[in-house]
Amino acid sequence: MAPRIGPIAALALVFAFARLPIASAQQTLSVDIGAHDIGGTVRSADGPEGGVWVIAETQDLGTRFAKVVVTDDAGRFVIPDLPAAHYQVWSRGYGLVDSPKVGGERGQRLKLDAVIAPDRAAAAQYYPAIYWFSLLKPPGPDKFPGTGANGNGIPSEFKTRDQWLDVIKTNGCGNCHQIGNYATRTVPPEFDHLPSVAAWARRLQSGPGGTTMVRTMGRLLTPDGGHLAALADWTDRIKAGELPRTAPSRPMGIERNLVVTIRDWLDPKHYLHDLAATDKRQPTVNANGPLYGATELSSNTMPVLDPVHDVKSVVDVPVREPESTPSSALANPVFASSPYFGREQVWDSQVNAHSPAMDRDGRIYFTAQTRSPAEVPVYCGKDSPLRSAQLYPLTARPEGFSQNSRQVTVYDPRTGKFTFIDTCFGTQHLNFAEDEANTLWFSNNTQGRNAVVGWVNTRRFWSDGDAAAAQGWTALVVDTNGNGRRDEGYNEPGQPIDASKDTRIPLGLYGISASPLDGSIWGSSLPHPGYIIRVDPGSNPPDTALSEVYRVPLPGYGIRGMDVDRDGVVWVPLDSGHIGSFDRRKCKGPLNGPGAEQGDRCPEGWSFYPLPGPPLQGDTAAAENPYYLWVDQHDILGLGANTPIATGNQSDSLHALVNGRFVELRVPYPMGFFAKQIDGRIDDPTAGWKGRGLWVTSGNRTPVHIEGTDAPHPGAPGATEATRSSPLVVQFQLRPDPVAH
Repeated sequence: MAPRIGPIAALALVFAFARLPIASAQQTLSVDIGAHDIGGTVRSADGPEGGVWVIAETQDLGTRFAKVVVTDDAGRFVIPDLPAAHYQVWSRGYGLVDSPKVGGERGQRLKLDAVIAPDRAAAAQYYPAIYWFSLLKPPGPDKFPGTGANGNGIPSEFKTRDQWLDVIKTNGCGNCHQIGNYATRTVPPEFDHLPSVAAWARRLQSGPGGTTMVRTMGRLLTPDGGHLAALADWTDRIKAGELPRTAPSRPMGIERNLVVTIRDWLDPKHYLHDLAATDKRQPTVNANGPLYGATELSSNTMPVLDPVHDVKSVVDVPVREPESTPSSALANPVFASSPYFGREQVWDSQVNAHSPAMDRDGRIYFTAQTRSPAEVPVYCGKDSPLRSAQLYPLTARPEGFSQNSRQVTVYDPRTGKFTFIDTCFGTQHLNFAEDEANTLWFSNNTQGRNAVVGWVNTRRFWSDGDAAAAQGWTALVVDTNGNGRRDEGYNEPGQPIDASKDTRIPLGLYGISASPLDGSIWGSSLPHPGYIIRVDPGSNPPDTALSEVYRVPLPGYGIRGMDVDRDGVVWVPLDSGHIGSFDRRKCKGPLNGPGAEQGDRCPEGWSFYPLPGPPLQGDTAAAENPYYLWVDQHDILGLGANTPIATGNQSDSLHALVNGRFVELRVPYPMGFFAKQIDGRIDDPTAGWKGRGLWVTSGNRTPVHIEGTDAPHPGAPGATEATRSSPLVVQFQLRPDPVAH
C-alpha cells in the first residue's frame, strides 16, 4: 500500500496526542470556518488523514466550479470563500481511493470518511501520469548514435539518446498531450480488437491531430517497430497488471497551504492554449477582471471567463481577409475517425490565436493569423522605407508562401473592437519591454533565412495606427570579429567563416522575454540540445542589435518556453528533467570573437535543478517534460520574488523552485492538468493572499483525456460528451496555513 503519512510524522502525531488531555485533543480536531466556508475533518480507519485533498464541486454556477484544499496533520480542512451553491464534497489522497461524496452548503462542518485503497493497483489509479509514463522502455544508450536501417536500426538523425527522448517528450509527443494518464496508458475499446502495435498505429491516425502524430512517429520508427513497439509493449504490460515502481508523496509543509480553484472553460471539443489576466509588468492591471484565452488551431472564438461571477462566454474573433486566410483544418485533416468525435473536424480556425499579452490599458495582443501567408505587405521588401526591410527584407518565398503565418490581433475590452497589426515577421510568443515605447517583442520559431526577432512600438502604433512605421525586426548577428559592434556584410550560416566579419545565426526564437535588469531580449531556440539567445537592441536595433548564443550543456537538453527574473537570470524548463538557469554575470571569458556563434561560451553561467518524479527506465532524471516556465517577479503567489515556476505537464502540477528545492503545486482533480501558460495577478494589494494568485490554463490538445465529471475511472474520459471535461482555467493561491479562512 502506498504510504500516506511518513513514519516519523505519524510517530510525532501519536506522541503529540499522548501528551494532550482528552478535551484538548478534541478541541484540536475542531476547525473555525466563516459563513462562506465549508470545513471539517477527514478520518479513515487508521485515524486522521493528513496531507489529503478535499474537493468541493458544483454545477450550479455559470461554469463547473471546484475548489481544492489540503488537510493538516490532524485531518482538518477549511475550503474558503465559496460562492453560493450546493456542493458535492469528498476527499482524495495517495494511499486512498475517493471517499463517498456528500452534499454540503456554505457554513457547514463535515466529517469525511476516507477510504484506504484496498491494494496498490487501486491506489495507483490516482497517481500523476509521470508514474505510469516512467514504465516506458525507450532504446538504451548502447543504441546510439543511430546508423540507419542497414545498421543498428535507429535513424541516423539521432546522434544521442537524449535526442530520441526529446522527441518523445516536449519537442514531439509530449508537447500536445499528457502521456501516462488513463486515456493514453489504455487502448480505446474501439481499437482493442487489434494487435497491440496495430492498435497504436490506428489510434495515432485519429482525429485532426493524426497528421502530426503520424509524422512524429515516422521519425521514431525502426525495423523492429521503434517507439511504436515500445508504446504497445508499455500498454500491454500495464494491461497485464504492471504498476508504477514508486508512489508519490503527499503534500507536506507549505504545499498544504495551497488553495486551488478550477473552472471549466470553453467545451470538450476545442482545446485551449494560453490566457492573459493582467500586464506582467504591472500585475494590478485588470484587477478582478475577466480572463482572455487563446485557442490556437481549434476555434475562431476567444474564451472569456468572469472569475467574480463564475461565468464563461466566448467572443468571435475576426480575421482581416476572411476570403483568403486559410483554416487550420487544411493542415490537420481527419483521415481516420476519432473514438470521441468520429470524423468530425473539431479543429477549424482561421485565427490560430496564440499566446496573448495584456498592456497597461487592458488591451490584449494575440499572435494570430489575419491574412494569407502569401500576402506580404509591400513595406516588407528591400525597396521599403523601413530600415529593417532595407537591411533584411522579408518577402514571400518562390512557392508563394512566406515565413509569416501569424501577425498581431488586438482586442480592446472597453470598446469590444479588434485591431490588426500586419507584421512582416511571423509571430509566436510575445512579451512587453519595460520602456517608454511599451515595445512588444515577438519570437517566430522559424529557423534558417527567416530567423529574426521582431518588435512593435505600441505607443507609436496607438498614436497614429501606422503598422509599418511602428514595427521593426533584425537578423540575429553575433560579434564574431570581436570589435564590439555590429557590422554589415556578415557571414551567412553554412558558408566558410571570414574572421574579419560578424556572423548571422539561423536559430529562431521560440520563447521570448525582456530582461528588467538591462533591457536585453532573451529567447529560447528549439534545435537540439536547445539554445538561449540574448539580443542587445542597441540605440537603433535594425543597425545595432547584437546577439549572443549559448547552447544548453549536459546534463540539460530539450528546451521550450522560458523567462527572465528581475536580476537578469534566464530560467528554462528542460526535457532532461531539470529547470536550468543561466546567469550571464558569472561569465569569465570573452563572449564575442571567433567561434562565439557556436554557443559554447560561458558554461560556468549554467546551473541545473533536478525536477521531482520517477525516471524512464534506463534513465536517472525525472520523466518530466515541462513545456513552459514563468518567473514570479513580483511575489504574487507568496513563495518569494523571482521564484521560477515550471509547468509539470506529466505531474498534474506546477514546479516552483524555492531556495534550491521544489515546492509541488499539484492539481489532484480533475486528473490530467496540463499547464501551458501562467499569469499572476494582484486583485487587491491590501487583501493578503485572498487578493492575489496565479492563473493557469490546462491546455492539453485532447481535453477529453481530462478526468470527466462522472468518468468510469479516475483519469478516464467521460462516457458521453455531456460528461467529458472541458479545458480548464486553474487559480492557485497560498494561504498562511492549511486551515486559514
